[in-house]
Amino acid sequence: MSVAAAAPDAAPTQQRRHGHLRQVDLIRIVPMIGVVATHALIFTQPVQSTGSNAVLMLLHANREIFFFVTAFVLYLSVARRSEPEPIVRFWRRRYPLIVVPYLIWTLIYWLQSEGWVPWPPGPALNLLGVDLALGWFHLYFLLVTMQLYAVFPLLVWLVRRTRGHHWWLLGISTAVQLVFTAQFQYGSAWAPWWLQTWFNYAQVELTSYQLYFVLGALAADHLDECLAWIRRHPRAALATVVASAVGAEAWYVLNLAIGERPDIASGVFQPASLLTVVASVLGLALLADRLALTHPADGRVWRTVRAGAQTSFGVYLGHMLPLQLLLLTPLVTLLGLHALPMAVQAAIVLGLVLAATFAMVRLFQRTPLAVALTGRDGGRPQRRRRAAPATAAQGAAPASGR
Repeated sequence: MSVAAAAPDAAPTQQRRHGHLRQVDLIRIVPMIGVVATHALIFTQPVQSTGSNAVLMLLHANREIFFFVTAFVLYLSVARRSEPEPIVRFWRRRYPLIVVPYLIWTLIYWLQSEGWVPWPPGPALNLLGVDLALGWFHLYFLLVTMQLYAVFPLLVWLVRRTRGHHWWLLGISTAVQLVFTAQFQYGSAWAPWWLQTWFNYAQVELTSYQLYFVLGALAADHLDECLAWIRRHPRAALATVVASAVGAEAWYVLNLAIGERPDIASGVFQPASLLTVVASVLGLALLADRLALTHPADGRVWRTVRAGAQTSFGVYLGHMLPLQLLLLTPLVTLLGLHALPMAVQAAIVLGLVLAATFAMVRLFQRTPLAVALTGRDGGRPQRRRRAAPATAAQGAAPASGR
């Protein structure tokens, strides 16, 4: 049994040609920065700040973008294989790259929350069990990814089985997402008990993000058409980005007008989240493709992008460590952050945490624990063979990341 039994015409021509899409590297980086920005705002701004929640209304899309990109890259990896991959082998390759970092970082954050001395042991171990089951703060995204890996063969089968009817598949998936988010945002108080229980754990449930997995797989299956449309209609795409972002902010204002608190009005699971994801994904695709067309693959721009992409997963995992060390220790007073205007404080915290986390991840990637701590070992340079001609060494393409 395989992840997907590919028919001769199963993969679009673009997918067959490319071993790695540079555009994806940029789309990995921006949500990484967005997630850190989200947490910088949450930890530095008042919970009921109307302004910061207006920004969060857009930044919350970063989690959906992460899941979209995950499904997109996974589907491309399947499509470009010359032979189907057995499901067990697929799971054996993928799961260690997220399960091991999940366990290690859960332990690190648990120890940090316990003051590095878990005592008394009973309550401390109980808290560790909760963290492992539900995901410590932001680590839920790994639990959702584990669920995606489990059902990914079914997703590939569904996309290939419904070729010629993908608009119907996308429409049904969108309708389900709209019903779920509308009920979550506006009707959860009147929902039956079993539905409220589902809502209580929505953050860690695969079903809460099903549209973005379907959308990622469909975008990968229609990669040629998507790129062609963006290049033929850049103004229409840009107009869609702007209209979607403005529409999401208008929705936020409407939520405030009907009496919702700012933090509720900007919530993640609401119908307007579809607008923020459309704006983000389409805007990032426009930017990434323009850079791919105007800057050489071995130029400074794409070298910088690749370096950021190689650390993106590690930054997702580890950024809360320096963020807490900065804001929950005397360091925040020594740096005078509390005396700064709130907007300036958030911007400085974002810059400091990104710089510290990037340095930390690059350091981890040069150790034997690279894969366990960051999901990859892309930071260690490889030695050149002396006998290899200079042209061959310069022309060798870097191995694409996981």
